[in-house]
Amino acid sequence: MKDITLYGAGGHCYAVIELIKSLNNYDPIHILDDNPKQEKILDISVIKPKTSIPTKYLCISIGNNKNRKKIATSFNVDFPLFIHKSAVHYPSTSIGRGTVVLPNAVLDADSKIGDFCIVNNNATISHNVILGDFVHIAINVAIAGGVKVDEGALIGAGSIVLPNIKIGKWAIVGAGAVVTKDVPNYATVIGNPAIIIEKD
Repeated sequence: MKDITLYGAGGHCYAVIELIKSLNNYDPIHILDDNPKQEKILDISVIKPKTSIPTKYLCISIGNNKNRKKIATSFNVDFPLFIHKSAVHYPSTSIGRGTVVLPNAVLDADSKIGDFCIVNNNATISHNVILGDFVHIAINVAIAGGVKVDEGALIGAGSIVLPNIKIGKWAIVGAGAVVTKDVPNYATVIGNPAIIIEKD
C-alpha cells in the first residue's frame, strides 16, 4: 500500500477517496486545499498546501479543469491513473496519467483518453474517440464514435455528442445538450440540438 495525497476538498473529492480505497493499492493520508472549509473528509485530514507534496504520489480531486491543469503543472510528483473495477475498457484503449475513471464508465475500443481527465459515473466513450488532456466528462454522458474532444473541454451531465464531432479547446457542453455539429474553441453550447450561447 502506497501513501498518496489528494489535492482538492470539494464534492469530487468524496468520489475519488472511495475509488482509491476500493482499489487497495494506495492509502489516502492527506487532502490539500487552498481554502479548507472542513478539517476532515471521510476521516482524512484536510490541510493547507505547502511548497512540496508530503507523499511521492498525488491525485487531483478537483472537478474544475483549469484548476486541475494548474496543479498538475505545479508539482514534480507521480500522478497515478485510477480506474474503478466496474468500469469497462479494452486492450486497445489508452488512458493517460492522473486520469480518474469512475463506476460503470465504458471506454470503447481504440479510444484515447488524455492525461488528467475525469470520466464520470455511467459515461460512455465510444470507439475511436480522442479526449485531450484535462477533459471532464460528467455523469451519464454518451459520446459516439470518432469524436474528438480537445484540451480542457467540459461535457455536461446527460449530454450526447453525435459521431465524428469535434469539441474545441476549453469548450463547455451544457447538461442534457445534444451536439450535432462541431463546437468551436472556448464556446458554450446548450440545448437539443446544441446551439452556441457564448464564445470567446
